Amino acid sequence: MSVSIMHAAKRVVREIGELALAFLLAFVTYRVLAYVLATPVPIVSVTSSSMLPTLHPGDLVVAVSPSEIEEGDIVIYEAHCAVLPREDIIHRVIEINGTMLTTKGDNNLTNPVPDPCPVPLEYVKGKVLIAIPLLGYPRLAINYLFNV
Repeated sequence: MSVSIMHAAKRVVREIGELALAFLLAFVTYRVLAYVLATPVPIVSVTSSSMLPTLHPGDLVVAVSPSEIEEGDIVIYEAHCAVLPREDIIHRVIEINGTMLTTKGDNNLTNPVPDPCPVPLEYVKGKVLIAIPLLGYPRLAINYLFNV
């Protein structure tokens, strides 16, 4: 084997190792954030326009434990409603009735009425703490490219 082939092979192995390390670091960081913020969804990308003008597609939201939810909070919940997509939804709490929440997107053009199904508190995964513009676009790109 020539020196240039050996050098190229070592470079490829190093690149693969660095990529694996980056993925491992991202995974560990996500799990540490989940533990520290006491939520299974510490960072989430906004994927729709239902929360405009508050949240935009491509925003990255940081969530905390949903232990203390009040009317007006923005929450991330697991949809268990036949007329909603089977995915996590980020909407505002507009009413609390015991252990049930009524939620609604802020965008009155796409969400003129409250969500059709009440949300049990146990389906709430997190409460939005902050939104960081544009940092969620990599996830949107992955969703678009790989249809996930």
